[in-house]
Amino acid sequence: MKGLDINQVKARLTLPGLDRWLPEVQMRWRQGRRQFDARLPNERRLLIIAVLAAVWFVFDTFMITPAFEQLQAARSREQQAVTGRDALQNEINRKRIELANRLLAAEKERELVRKRLADGEQELAKQQSMMAPAREMQALLEGLLVQNGQLKLKSMRTLPPTEVKFQPPSGMENATPVLFSHGLEVSVSGGYLDLVAWLRSLEQLPRRLLWDGMTLSANEDAQLLLTLEVHTFSPDRDTLEIAP
Repeated sequence: MKGLDINQVKARLTLPGLDRWLPEVQMRWRQGRRQFDARLPNERRLLIIAVLAAVWFVFDTFMITPAFEQLQAARSREQQAVTGRDALQNEINRKRIELANRLLAAEKERELVRKRLADGEQELAKQQSMMAPAREMQALLEGLLVQNGQLKLKSMRTLPPTEVKFQPPSGMENATPVLFSHGLEVSVSGGYLDLVAWLRSLEQLPRRLLWDGMTLSANEDAQLLLTLEVHTFSPDRDTLEIAP
């Protein structure tokens, strides 16, 4: 190995105090080289291996191991991020499926309510077609009295309409009323058999009228006075008006 040229080193380096310690370094290098050359080949190989091992140890301790640990930490953070992303995606998919199922259930419920309403409207229309119209009650009652000339109409007054209560479908508890009961309070006087015949004719009308609240009394002339309330149903909420 060739010795170092002091002049060339000085020309390239401008470190402070170079003139003091550079000759010392050169001397140490020559001494170490002579000692190394004086050793047996096996010893020189062992020294080389020891130096390489020391260099590798330092390199591994301060560079390779920290870099590997940083790589492992980065991979761990990446895996955690992927796991979190997958968990979030699974939760989003679960929420979407749950929302779709709820929407489907709600749509089925709406269809069921629509069907119930349609069936209820059909049944209501059927029952209403069997009842006498509210505005025709007065004419029907007076026509029956004309047929039985022995009876006399003492009084007739309207009753306030009342809402017919139904069990509403779920979610429609505050729906607008669709049917009202309209009534007339009628007082008729006559013989007992005539009153009974009049009641039978009332029940045998092609379009029905309902009656209740019946009372029967007699006056001083032994005339019977029959008072009863006659009802029918209508979607009209206005109070009936009796023609004079």
